[in-house]
Amino acid sequence: MPPSETEVIGGKNFWLYSPDSGYDLTHPPSPASPLIFPRIPLQTTSDLVTVDPSKTALVIIDLQNYFLSPALSRPPDSVGIQVANRLLQYAIPACRKANIPIVWLCWGVTAEDIDEMPPTIIKGFAADNNFVGDKTIGPLGSDIGSLELEDGSMVDGGRVLMKGQWNSELWHPLHKGSRRDDIYIYKNRLSGFWGGTGIEAALASRGIKTLLFAGCNTDQCVGGSLQDAFTKGWDCLLLSDGTATSSPEFAQQCIEYNSAGGWGFVLTCGQLAAGVDNIQSVTDWKAKREVHLI
Repeated sequence: MPPSETEVIGGKNFWLYSPDSGYDLTHPPSPASPLIFPRIPLQTTSDLVTVDPSKTALVIIDLQNYFLSPALSRPPDSVGIQVANRLLQYAIPACRKANIPIVWLCWGVTAEDIDEMPPTIIKGFAADNNFVGDKTIGPLGSDIGSLELEDGSMVDGGRVLMKGQWNSELWHPLHKGSRRDDIYIYKNRLSGFWGGTGIEAALASRGIKTLLFAGCNTDQCVGGSLQDAFTKGWDCLLLSDGTATSSPEFAQQCIEYNSAGGWGFVLTCGQLAAGVDNIQSVTDWKAKREVHLI
């Protein structure tokens, strides 16, 4: 049972807080319920936070061939590729170790989606200039044509960000690191939580309460998804070096600032991995408590 000095934050959807233990995001049945085990302690930029791995998911946003592949003249050292490499090195192995499900939340539109797309989103894609040289790609749904990959093989790039196309697949190294039992969600707006994507039902059916956000761009699809998710009641933690943007630096700083304040918490991929390495079982907790009482 939580110590008497524990503060209950919220009503039906609540956190527990104490000065010694920080924020408990494990979501027990009631504030008076026994502690949830196993539990993962995470040191964030502001506070110690504890999560239940069975109620937590890693949401990786938009790390697709369209945005990352050098075959489309994307920069070979782009911030997106750097993020993907850090996720492959730290965050993804940590989640696999702790049995935290991974959600791949990516663009994947239909002809109907494009027909109903707000003009401002079409305008935004038209402004994309994150290419090497004078490369340009047409609007959503346009045919990319044949592309030569790094190994010299050819591939049909498909239609821009439509479901089932090569360009809308996960970037190849991430595709190799994905699993069949991961959660795959297509979105048709910057936010994956705006409605109609199925992600809310997929998370709720698994009892997920806490979300770790990663991907690109931080100030666009990641930030939009995180803001909608926290507004709808999920706990939101941003992986600061597991996200990046091609926008000016202040755009990243703004999302991190708000995520560490009113929206949730911020931590690094390394801090997530360290927390998983220190996952606490009920046996560990009892042993630590006995030492403390001696």
